[in-house]
Amino acid sequence: MVFASGAGVTTTSEAGDDGPFGPRNSLRLWSLVALGAVLRLVALGHKSFWLDEIASIAIVQRPSAAFWHFLWHEEGNMAMYYVLLRPWLHFGNSEAIVRLLSVLPGVLSIPLMYLLGKRLFGPRTGILTAALFALNPCAIASSQEARAYSFLVLMVIISTYCFIRFMEGPSYRFAIVYGLAAGFTCYFHYFGVLVAAAHAVSLVAMPRGKWPWKQYSVAGVIFVLLAIPIFWLIHAQNVRHISWVQPPSLLEFYHLGVFLAANSGKAVGAVLLALNLVIVGLYLGKLRTEWRERDNHLRRSHHALVASSFFSPIVLTLLVSIVRPVFYHRFLIICLPAWVLMTAVGARQIRHRLWRTLAVGGICVLSFFSTVISYTRVTEDWRGAVSYLIAAAHPEDRVLYYQPVGYLAGENYRGWLPGGGAPHPSALSVNPPSTDWEKQLGHAPRAWLVLYRAKPDDPESRVIEQELLKQYDAGDRKTFRGVIVIEYRVKQ
Repeated sequence: MVFASGAGVTTTSEAGDDGPFGPRNSLRLWSLVALGAVLRLVALGHKSFWLDEIASIAIVQRPSAAFWHFLWHEEGNMAMYYVLLRPWLHFGNSEAIVRLLSVLPGVLSIPLMYLLGKRLFGPRTGILTAALFALNPCAIASSQEARAYSFLVLMVIISTYCFIRFMEGPSYRFAIVYGLAAGFTCYFHYFGVLVAAAHAVSLVAMPRGKWPWKQYSVAGVIFVLLAIPIFWLIHAQNVRHISWVQPPSLLEFYHLGVFLAANSGKAVGAVLLALNLVIVGLYLGKLRTEWRERDNHLRRSHHALVASSFFSPIVLTLLVSIVRPVFYHRFLIICLPAWVLMTAVGARQIRHRLWRTLAVGGICVLSFFSTVISYTRVTEDWRGAVSYLIAAAHPEDRVLYYQPVGYLAGENYRGWLPGGGAPHPSALSVNPPSTDWEKQLGHAPRAWLVLYRAKPDDPESRVIEQELLKQYDAGDRKTFRGVIVIEYRVKQ
């Protein structure tokens, strides 16, 4: 038997004797919140900042006029995160303190995922959704990074929940709230625009006669008004910051799956993805059944919303990539809440309790191991490389950075590390084919070449090394994750 409730459509098996906010559900939920908080706080400052995190801090440390000019003319993506990070840096700029700002929305997302799952499919599915999200390695990793992604995921959850409330009982109040939530989502990442698009696509599941056009129009106008600056920035600003994105490929599809299931990793990530795909397949089977049954348009719309929230951003991104490649797994973190919801609902379709327990337990255990592994998986060890330069290089030396973005990373990090404020070598950005750096090298007794994003057979880095060998002898070579530092001593 199926009956309508204030929390959406719930089956009798979902209702149970413990209501959605009964003592057992409350204990389970807040235990999951506590667990999720611990997993997001562990080893928060253990790893070095990587380039994008360093860029976040460097951007917000600019003087006020330069900061706002930069957002409007150079890099408006993640603008709201930069606005929040700017006052947060008054607490400090260590790795743990800076990343703590991202932990807060990451933890808040756990109870909101419960509310989202409960509203759509009942309290038991809500609890399972919260559990899977609390342990999800991708959600945890985004909460441990000085970037906007955990805020973006939080806003996706909030805007989706507001859309559900609006869809269930259209009113001008919910139209305004949803329009505001969807609009502000875009300010944490340009891909937030696709979230509202996915919501709109899901409306095909509702009978046309039940569309409240006036309320939808109000929500649409509010969203468009808030999103106009974002659309202008997308049109006007230089796209060089995504020029590295490659055309879509099957490998990038695999990366997207591993990213959502396990954040990264090879063996554990592949197994976790395979298990998730099997369970998501069960959800798609449920979606197919609900789509054929037209007796309850609300339940049908709920399933369509989850499916659209996952598939629509992917399809739209692929279509845009015909003109300019934008299909990249990290940008599609907006699909994460829908991925977790599909997994939770799919697991609920396993009728045999033992198999259901094994499937859910397998996801939770593998997710935990993937998270533990990620605590020591360093993206780029700029802290190690710069600490080495602080200890080994003398003020009369020169430090050469290749690529030029390495200059931004290394020289900014220096100011945040112990001893970084002491007299230090002049730093140069080396960008072949320009040879200006050779003139600035002067008669420095030592040169330190910092190679970043340079492959072993990189022709430009080879040219730089050959030019240095005309005046210097190669000395120690230190390898850090993603960064290589080579010492060159003047010929005797």
